[in-house]
Amino acid sequence: MTIAKQILGTSWRLVSFQSEDKSGQPIYPLGKEATGVIMFTNNKRMAVQIMASDPEIALDQDWFDRLNTESEKEMAQLGYHAYSGRFDLNEEEATLTTHVDLSVVASYVGSDQTRSAKIDGDRLYLSNVKHPERKLVWQKI
Repeated sequence: MTIAKQILGTSWRLVSFQSEDKSGQPIYPLGKEATGVIMFTNNKRMAVQIMASDPEIALDQDWFDRLNTESEKEMAQLGYHAYSGRFDLNEEEATLTTHVDLSVVASYVGSDQTRSAKIDGDRLYLSNVKHPERKLVWQKI
């Protein structure tokens, strides 16, 4: 079954959002208990929202300094990440590319955000193609 047939018209809840720090150790940009939802409409639009479990996590300077990218740091400072836009699927490469038109992270607006995509049972696995260490696991609602 194609990825499109499995995600169009669906919603998913966040199971985990994990990255790696500068030394390759696991880190959770919005905390280990972050919550979120991602939705895919039948007309190929998506929206994602992820909220920090502890909004004061970014106040820990040692933890904050371990984050790899400026966008991870911006997410942590806000305690929130959200964006939406039209998306395309490349079934051969198993990628999903969102053409971002709204985002809480200003640098995302107008960009193409490409994720590798895999579905296994009721789980959707997305990872950032440019930063493969950034992995999200979603469970179908």
